[in-house]
Amino acid sequence: MEKLCILCNRLYKLEINCPACGRSLQDLGVVQDFYDPYSPYEDQRIYQDGYRGYTEDCCVHMLYCSDCGWQEFRPIKRLLESLLLAPDHLQP
Repeated sequence: MEKLCILCNRLYKLEINCPACGRSLQDLGVVQDFYDPYSPYEDQRIYQDGYRGYTEDCCVHMLYCSDCGWQEFRPIKRLLESLLLAPDHLQP
């Protein structure tokens, strides 16, 4: 069964403050997009390469503070597509 990232599919907006200056961190996308110019166009398996010990259950996003330059990688747990698309599981 297919698992989806709620950030990549714009089902959720991450709101995290920078630990250095307190401003909002920006989600720059999945870390694999920064590997090389062709990474975003590669097969989905590139996103499941076990980056820093994470498995295909996580989608690792790069967060950045445009005010102070802080950056960090944040793993986002992927959810089953069937759970996300089932109307009885949606919250108002």
